[in-house]
Amino acid sequence: MRLFLRDEKLRMGILNTEQGNDVQSLICTHDIIHNNPRIIVCYELYKEFSKLARFGILRHEAAHMALHGSLEFRIFRIPEECRHTATIKGLDMPTLDTALNYLAAAVMDIEATKFLIKHEYIDCQAQFALELLEPSDKDKETWKGIKLNRPAKFLFLTALLRPILFVQPILDLPRSKKFSAERQIMLNGKIERFVEYLENTEQNKLVQVANIIADSLTEDTHNNVDSTLIHALALA
Repeated sequence: MRLFLRDEKLRMGILNTEQGNDVQSLICTHDIIHNNPRIIVCYELYKEFSKLARFGILRHEAAHMALHGSLEFRIFRIPEECRHTATIKGLDMPTLDTALNYLAAAVMDIEATKFLIKHEYIDCQAQFALELLEPSDKDKETWKGIKLNRPAKFLFLTALLRPILFVQPILDLPRSKKFSAERQIMLNGKIERFVEYLENTEQNKLVQVANIIADSLTEDTHNNVDSTLIHALALA
């Protein structure tokens, strides 16, 4: 799917052909290139999920279209405060730009999840989360190779924030018939296993930053992205 979208953009003369490399971006995405909203699914990945999770995937992407379907949600700027902090921490601007893209996607994910939870699409989102939160062997090997490289380590950890933030609105739900204590325990366990290959310090810091970000969200996506980048720099 990534190659298809890249080639399509090139044919249309769009030079920015970057696509997310995380699993969420590769399963399903949306765009507005043709002035009509569309959702694009990689069926090979999509079919590996259960029926309920597949509903969750499509509804999640539809929520993105409803909330973030306009061009204003394709342009985010780095706050000056973050530029200063990044310089102190030895991060260059390309690294910060990449982190901004990762974190903007993470913010829009948590907003989409909150939107769906508000409209009581709970089961499908919880099931999607349960099946999504699986650490890959590639991630484990990558971590071993980059954990002593500050910029690479920072980008790796910011990328992990996306699936963790995606789950937060579900975990914040009160226990009920729609979201049982058992399901909550399962999701918490999934998050623990998702990051268990990291050192304890990184695990704790990552979860702590995710909680701070989730608690600080407002109704303004751009403000949310700004504050998320500010908080995420604690991972550098």
